[in-house]
Amino acid sequence: MLGTPQRGIEIGGFPNNGNFTWSVALVDGTNSAYGLGSGITARNTKDVYFRVSQKFNLERDPESRNAVQAAGPSGPRDHTSIRLGAFYYHGQNELNYGSTQYPLLGTFGEAFYRAGGDVRFKYRKMELFGVGMVGHDNNHTIVTTTTTQTLSTAPAVTYTGGFVGSNFWIYPWMIAYMRYDFVNSPTDFANGLSQYRTRNRYSPGFQILVRANIKVIGEYQHTYGRPYADPANPLNTLFFHPNAFVSGIDYVF
Repeated sequence: MLGTPQRGIEIGGFPNNGNFTWSVALVDGTNSAYGLGSGITARNTKDVYFRVSQKFNLERDPESRNAVQAAGPSGPRDHTSIRLGAFYYHGQNELNYGSTQYPLLGTFGEAFYRAGGDVRFKYRKMELFGVGMVGHDNNHTIVTTTTTQTLSTAPAVTYTGGFVGSNFWIYPWMIAYMRYDFVNSPTDFANGLSQYRTRNRYSPGFQILVRANIKVIGEYQHTYGRPYADPANPLNTLFFHPNAFVSGIDYVF
């Protein structure tokens, strides 16, 4: 899922040929679970996001390689190319806002970061792409006595994840695609949130461009095993896959 939208400012740029891009952003961050009901964060620190990417043109013909390709009679066109990118996000979660969970403690912060890379390969009617990411969250435990509550450093929560996918243009107006999403989280597995250490989802689907501003989408989703108590024996945990077929229409105006 995409994260909660954040307020902030971003600057970036690219040279005239558009092959290299960069951007830097400062954002408020969101802590809707611990902050105000609207998701606005009441803290002074800002989260930082940084991204760079470089596209390599792989066309053999020098004239075609240096030209700018646009949409033609046969539909969207692009150079045969590969694009490599990297990104980094660093911020701080603020917990116990308003001392609601631990009355003897004030608000405290836990730093985190997300770092990763992405790749996109385009060749004629086929496109391959993927993203890999590492997540690291600092962690604390609360040591409680009859009169005090103090913070104690705990092992950090870490995980890896990402997705790989492909698009194939059957016709200029019809695209078939396949995507595989995954998150490897030992902490969630230890807490019984998934059947295996890796949670994943397979998503084959299609897109039909009915008009320039109307797109029809259909996607089947095969997801990871979710736990539930065995009705015959509540002490026994069973797993089910909430698979689904999702369809919709994107309309741009």
